Amino acid sequence: MLVVYPEHTLERTFGWVFFWGSDLYKKTGEFRYALGGNSPFIVNRHTGAVVETGTAFPMEVYVQRYEASLA
Repeated sequence: MLVVYPEHTLERTFGWVFFWGSDLYKKTGEFRYALGGNSPFIVNRHTGAVVETGTAFPMEVYVQRYEASLA
């Protein structure tokens, strides 16, 4: 099962950045249950749009790019 990790959620003026992964990893902390390549996603609180991010750069880069796209 996949779950959102609320303790890692970032809130910004435009909405939220949600981090997610395996429920088993969250419950056990065992690396064998971790997922790879599961990039966080952005949800715009005003439009409901869901935007993919990535894993190549630090999360703040994706957040800054998204904020710039709204300007």
